[in-house]
Formats: sequence, C-alpha cells, structure tokens
Amino acid sequence: MRRLRPQLLRLARFSGVGLTCFAIQAGILLALERPGVPGPAANAVGFLASAQVNFLLSTYVTWADRRRPRTEPWGRRWLSFQATVAVSLACNTGVYALVSGFLPPVAAAAAGVCAGALLTYLASDHLVFRRRRAERTDHYGDSIDDHRPPAAALPGPDGGAAAAD
Repeated sequence: MRRLRPQLLRLARFSGVGLTCFAIQAGILLALERPGVPGPAANAVGFLASAQVNFLLSTYVTWADRRRPRTEPWGRRWLSFQATVAVSLACNTGVYALVSGFLPPVAAAAAGVCAGALLTYLASDHLVFRRRRAERTDHYGDSIDDHRPPAAALPGPDGGAAAAD
C-alpha cells in the first residue's frame, strides 16, 4: 500500500495537469474561433500552446521528484516530451477514427483522449521523466535525487563507523 500511494498521487497530479491543459486548449480554441479562425487551425494552436504548458507543469508538478542534473540541457527533455505529444496525438486521433463509426462523437473522443493519456503517462514515466540511476558522485541511492549517505559512511556514537543493521 505504501508503494501504491505515491503512484496514485502522481496519477492524480497527472490528471489535474491534463485537465488544466485541456481547459487551456479549449479556451484558445473558442477565443480564436470567435473572430473567424477555422476550427482545425484554432484547435491546433490551442493544442500546441497547451502542450508547452503541459511540459512545464509535468516538470514542476507531476514529475517534480525526478529532477535532472543541472548540467543536462532542458532541450533534450523538451524534445522527448514533444515527440511523446505527437505520438499521443496520433494515438488519440487513430482511436477516435476507429471507434467513431459505432460510438457517439463524445464517447469516441473520450476513448481517444483516454488512449492518448495512457500512452503519455507511460512514456513520461519510463522515458521522458524516468528516474535516473545515480552515478559515482555524491549520490548514494538508486536515484540521482538520493543524497543520503549509506549508514556505514556515517560516524557511530564513538566516532568510528556506524554499526550495520
């Protein structure tokens, strides 16, 4: 249960970020359609803008515990995220096209969104924001974020090495 709780919290944060970004996309779509921008173009602009906000929120909210070393450029992660967004959009569109023949439009769109969201979550978890293994630096645990020295490296009560458990 302890291991499941962080995953559920991450899934809740992922869902909240997704809903926020969908609201941004829909808002831009509606704002651009009002003065006469064609729907597909307005939707594309909204989608592209919301994808950039999604990257920032994913970095600082959903996957904030998976920080990158300061020496690693942001560009690589951003490009990986954009590739994930493109594949997710293709998945979303493909699922919609497959099921729209026998489901109502909103249900078909929801199926596409769910398929794309699942793909995005898995790609983000395992590729874009994956947990990094610690290198031989001041990191001691399995993660690059773990700075706790092993118990044997800590001084014991008499000043010598701490006793192992």
